[in-house]
Amino acid sequence: MSNLLLGQILAIFVAITSAEKSILFSYLGRNVSTRATVHIRLWIAAPLLIILALFTEGTAFLNADLNTWVILLLSGVIGYFICDSFAFWAYANIGPREAMVIMTLNPIFHSILSYLFFSEVLTTQQMFAILITIFGIIVLVLNQDKEKNLRKKKHQAKGIFFAFLGAVFQAISNILAKSALHTLNPISANAIRIIGGVTAAALFALFFRKEFTKDFILYKNKKYFSLLLLATVSGPILGMTLLYMSFNYAPVGLTTAIAQINPIFILIYELIFLKKRVKSLEILGTIISVIGVIIMFI
Repeated sequence: MSNLLLGQILAIFVAITSAEKSILFSYLGRNVSTRATVHIRLWIAAPLLIILALFTEGTAFLNADLNTWVILLLSGVIGYFICDSFAFWAYANIGPREAMVIMTLNPIFHSILSYLFFSEVLTTQQMFAILITIFGIIVLVLNQDKEKNLRKKKHQAKGIFFAFLGAVFQAISNILAKSALHTLNPISANAIRIIGGVTAAALFALFFRKEFTKDFILYKNKKYFSLLLLATVSGPILGMTLLYMSFNYAPVGLTTAIAQINPIFILIYELIFLKKRVKSLEILGTIISVIGVIIMFI
């Protein structure tokens, strides 16, 4: 199997885990608290990733040089805290579907940054495939029912701005992580990133929100905690590790574009388990996105 094909397959699994994570985090956000969910998931992920890193690579990540630690800690703060915070604010102002559409721009930012820092150049066919895939996702997501509570124009402007920043910071975070992957494996790199993320989230909850202990109390319910554990394994642990593995085999812009097809898997879940009625434009959007992904594999 070629490296490019392996990277693309890994990206598809990232999309699957991302869909599962999104479904669970959305449910927990509605029934518990979005802010508490964003915070507590990192406390679950941190020890699990550190143990996994120690098991797979020993103390390599602990012995990494200072420069690597600084880069990955910064990547974690940006990705797990700043990016997720902007995403949350975008959801609150314009709704998750509209925010998701705007954040599908992140493969473009990834491509630009990977070209500037790693000289990764996509072929014309790959760039065309990325645009087709993004267009399909936009058709799929925007066609769904609008949020019942329409936001005021100023909230819409803020939400669009936050979603745009979320996409930019996500790209910056991943590019920083990629720059350190030549010295550490993806699990060890992700372990250091999660330390940066949980530290930033904890300090924010403790000193700014002043709800540090309250976040833990909200997850005393065993059912909700079990779902949070599953979502954490799917997202920060499995999803991000697979994404960074794919960076070792395929261009960043290409893998992140494939990873963005998670709305397709969310639609499949809603169709099978929620018996949702599928609209014709949703089918069209899915077909367009799948065609885009197929072109990437050709």
